[in-house]
Amino acid sequence: MPISQYLFEVYVYIKSIVREKQTLFWTIIFPITYLLLVTFIFGGGSKVSFNVAVIDMDNTEISRALIEAMNSSGVFTINLLDSSCDVGSIMREGRYDVALIISQGFGYNISHARQGMVSIVYIKGLIDSESAKAAIEGFVGSFGSLLVERLLNTARPYIPGAVFGYVVFIAKPINISYSAVEARSLLTPGGIRMYYVLSTIGVMILYTGLFTGLGSILKIRREGVIGVILSSPIESHKLFIANMLSGLVSIAITSISIILMGLALGADMSLVSPVGWASITFLLLVGVIGVMGMGYLIAPFVRSNEAATAIANAIAFPTMFLGGIAIPKFLLPRKIRIFSEIYPLSRILDSARNIAVYGWNPRQAFEYSLPALVISIAIIIAGWTLYRRTLEHAVERP
Repeated sequence: MPISQYLFEVYVYIKSIVREKQTLFWTIIFPITYLLLVTFIFGGGSKVSFNVAVIDMDNTEISRALIEAMNSSGVFTINLLDSSCDVGSIMREGRYDVALIISQGFGYNISHARQGMVSIVYIKGLIDSESAKAAIEGFVGSFGSLLVERLLNTARPYIPGAVFGYVVFIAKPINISYSAVEARSLLTPGGIRMYYVLSTIGVMILYTGLFTGLGSILKIRREGVIGVILSSPIESHKLFIANMLSGLVSIAITSISIILMGLALGADMSLVSPVGWASITFLLLVGVIGVMGMGYLIAPFVRSNEAATAIANAIAFPTMFLGGIAIPKFLLPRKIRIFSEIYPLSRILDSARNIAVYGWNPRQAFEYSLPALVISIAIIIAGWTLYRRTLEHAVERP
């Protein structure tokens, strides 16, 4: 089969996308709709914010400084309430994650080297409220440590040198240093949107690849052209390549549509260099042919469109979640995560996402996904072998 014939097969498939509404839906409309949904539901980034009710019974400069520091942190949304409020009732209504009560005398006590008192009210057993409680504890503790440091610096001239070290130890036995690292991760909205762009491509690879392989034998059986094909000079491997090209063209069109929509939604592709895109393209290409190989392995045993659809959904739907393809792996239970680590498409897709989102260099990605790449190539070779043998026996077993 000359190259012009392969190109003609691609041309025919592209025309079918426009003519057949069902093909158009699954190739372009469905993946864009899916990406829109996951982006608007999960694509806002993972910035933490807690809704905090604050009752300031002290109303001094120090108490106001604490409230202002919390408000400017970006972690807490502060809602000042009157001291006559029933905090328990307000918390049970679920309007706030946590309540902070600053007791009267808070500022006076601190300015006179005494303990200032605050109370935290939270809902026991509610994850959001428990998390807000821990965040408030950490922030108030940091605020207290800052006050301790200022008091120690003020009192240092009046404390003998031999004693000062013990005073510092009692006030602050462990000194923590912090080092901020600029990292590109799912914490940024553009990062998580890029993550879901590639995840959506992975989902479409899973479905399109399986349907391409599963329908390879079924299509020519249904059209009744197996005998004609086998009596023609066309070799089976050329039919195999033509069928694969149709699937690859479908994935290419789908991927371009998803990437363009991702850009429109604000996916950040700034870390992806031309070499990175080339690496991602190669990785996904191998991932596609590996999934197709699974379809080719099952295709000889499929006798109807209904059976092909049922098998494809039975494989694709669970693995898109359990394999960490549609969702991040860290959301999966640890025991299930084992499957996602050995599933070839999942590991390949992880490498592509790590290049695009975390800035991995291609060498890291290929080293990580090498076992999956080898398995995918082995699967497509096995699928081609079974496909060829099925065609050879198709006349005797139509």
